[in-house]
Amino acid sequence: MTRARSDWGVILARGDSSRMGRPKGLCSLPGDTSTFLTRICRLYGRAGLPVAVVTSPDLATLYQAESSGADVDEWVLLDRGGGTAASCLAAVTSLAERATHLWFHPVDLPLLTDETLSRLQTVSSEAPDAVLVPWHGTRRGHPVITPVAPWRGLSPADYPGSMKTLIETHDVVLRRVPLQDPGIHQDFDRPEDLV
Repeated sequence: MTRARSDWGVILARGDSSRMGRPKGLCSLPGDTSTFLTRICRLYGRAGLPVAVVTSPDLATLYQAESSGADVDEWVLLDRGGGTAASCLAAVTSLAERATHLWFHPVDLPLLTDETLSRLQTVSSEAPDAVLVPWHGTRRGHPVITPVAPWRGLSPADYPGSMKTLIETHDVVLRRVPLQDPGIHQDFDRPEDLV
């Protein structure tokens, strides 16, 4: 029997944000009272997806206390260290029995539009076995959408590098999705980026 599809938005928020000087998920855009974490949670909520946040135990305490309005369905805790592959695989491990597809979204990309998510939902429904990578112009971006199946059983501790490298070293179907939304790669790394 085919399992019903179940998509989750996964916000990657485990980094130390050293260049920003504070956790990026707690930053806000000028004139906006919502944190990045809250904005992204609401984006996925409007798209009908539950949300998991991958973060460290100490950052989880901060995020839970200071991101009012962030409707998080699952907190996936992983100590600091390692790269994005470790964060992504921690989400796979936590959600493997409930999710068929995960949308990996770094917390410093708060500008994606509802239209972008809708377009990605359409493409992913047409190609459910593919790993989708959004592109704007010549730049790749996020969220990367992947079926859970190729990553089941992989330990975060064994993959300290990037998710890009993990994808490239496994036999998965990769599909580029051209989009008109620069928000897929417009990140915020330093305080001056927020001005």
